[in-house]
Amino acid sequence: MDVKNNLHNNKSNPRKLNLLYLGLLLFVTLLTTLYLASSKAIFAVSDWTFHAARVEEIYLNLKSGSFFTFIAARTFHNTGAASFLFYPCIFLYPWAFLRFILSPVNAFYAWYALVTFATATISYFSMKAYSKKSLASFIFSLVYTFAPYRLYLGEAVFGEYLAVTFLPLLFLGIYEVLWGDKKKWYLLAISGALVAYAHILSVFLSLQFAVILFIIKLITSRGISKDRIKSLLLSAGVCVFLVLPVIVPFFTDFIGQGLFSAYPGIVYTMAMGPRNLLLNPFSAPKNSWNLSFMLMLTILTAWAFIKSRRNWIIYGLGLFACFLTTRYFPWKLTAGTPFEMVQLPVRYLSYASLFLTILFALGSSSVLEEHVTGRKKLALSCSLAVFMALFSLSSLSVYRDTLKHVQDMPKTSANSTQPAPFKRLRDYNYYNQFNYKILFGAFDYMPKSSLTSVQKRNSLLMHQAYLNGKTLTLSPLIKANQISYQVKSEKAADVDLPVIAYKHTTVSVNGQKHAFRRGNRGTVVVGLKRGQNTVTVGYKASPVFYLSIVISILSWLALLIYLVKFKAKYAQ
Repeated sequence: MDVKNNLHNNKSNPRKLNLLYLGLLLFVTLLTTLYLASSKAIFAVSDWTFHAARVEEIYLNLKSGSFFTFIAARTFHNTGAASFLFYPCIFLYPWAFLRFILSPVNAFYAWYALVTFATATISYFSMKAYSKKSLASFIFSLVYTFAPYRLYLGEAVFGEYLAVTFLPLLFLGIYEVLWGDKKKWYLLAISGALVAYAHILSVFLSLQFAVILFIIKLITSRGISKDRIKSLLLSAGVCVFLVLPVIVPFFTDFIGQGLFSAYPGIVYTMAMGPRNLLLNPFSAPKNSWNLSFMLMLTILTAWAFIKSRRNWIIYGLGLFACFLTTRYFPWKLTAGTPFEMVQLPVRYLSYASLFLTILFALGSSSVLEEHVTGRKKLALSCSLAVFMALFSLSSLSVYRDTLKHVQDMPKTSANSTQPAPFKRLRDYNYYNQFNYKILFGAFDYMPKSSLTSVQKRNSLLMHQAYLNGKTLTLSPLIKANQISYQVKSEKAADVDLPVIAYKHTTVSVNGQKHAFRRGNRGTVVVGLKRGQNTVTVGYKASPVFYLSIVISILSWLALLIYLVKFKAKYAQ
């Protein structure tokens, strides 16, 4: 039998077929990544400086022998901000580890390629588990992974970028629990945990669609069986155990502490008009806040070939997600509600892409399989990969062209209050960004009292301390999760240091543990004796946090053992 014909026979050679498609997905991943990496530069835009600073802190701490990073001692202007404690960072560790073997710019693009291929792989196998069709799964993975909005997220919005990786698996898990094989509840538990480790807000966004699907289940099936309810509760319970290290810090250090998380409210300027939604996919790739033209065609034509109730539900969810991205949705009515946390309506494009790509993959693969057989399928698969690569390069060309014309980021003083400009970073000037104020997120997870005035915020950035009615500009001495200052006092007095005070902050004076209080800037205030003093501010995580890590690791191991046994039993 012809080998090429056999490659597309799922029953006779599924592994070779999977390898073929994964190889093509890897080809597109490498091609798009090398296209960007060949510029040897990065455009520091949007959330870039926030995440780059977090990676830098993790890398330097790892370099000094400390695995855990709780507060920003080396970055964020040495303010001790706890953006690591409350904003998950586990998926940034591979980027930090790559810094040991690659230059800063190449380390980022290597991490970018890893995340992209992980997204493609998870998308492929999730769709295959849902549809049982290899070609449809390959098309789904291509279109979803290299969607314009996801490519935009990969430039700087890394929380969402990481979360999008796991959305196909998450909704596969929801489907299995509500309609499919309820014994596969573990898919929902695992994927929910992975989304939470990537981006907490994406958990909230995903939960909205999960609730809608649950309601649809109740209506279409006239209820839900007790077994499915048990599977749903089991997946939710296991998920909580898997993500305990993300949950616990909010109970031990955030709730009741008067901390600021993010500016509430919907940014209406980032809700699209109907013209943008409908026409942007067919125009030049100037703005990546849109669907691909393939998905827009799906919106316009899918109703003609949809036959099953299941696909109508998916179509409806896709249209609803599109509606949520627009100004037509009454976002102003969400003022004062938890929905304000969404902030940017364009975030729903990820969900619109997910649902509409399912329909596009199912429809297009059905048409192709009717008209293309034998060895032509191999040529078709390669052609699809090349087409999607070219389409992605077209979307990325705006970013690449920007790198050619934007100026390199200049140096600035270490205590600068100037926001990081949208400039180009290369290996030689990569570290310049850390002396600027982080554009978005510089004051996240600080006490609200720290942010009541520009003067207070700037005093933190400029390392200003207050002693005996005088303002001092101090130079920090840095270690992992630890900031020290040399302070000379002419008499016994309190010094207000430019380091944020949290519930589990620790303070020592001249090597001895010392009591402190939170000042009106939300900073550490400690009493000093007359003379030269060395004040060290650190962070010691609650024992409950370390216990949560142990429980989480044991839960992952127990789930892995269960899956091995389940797979063996399922195979029988």
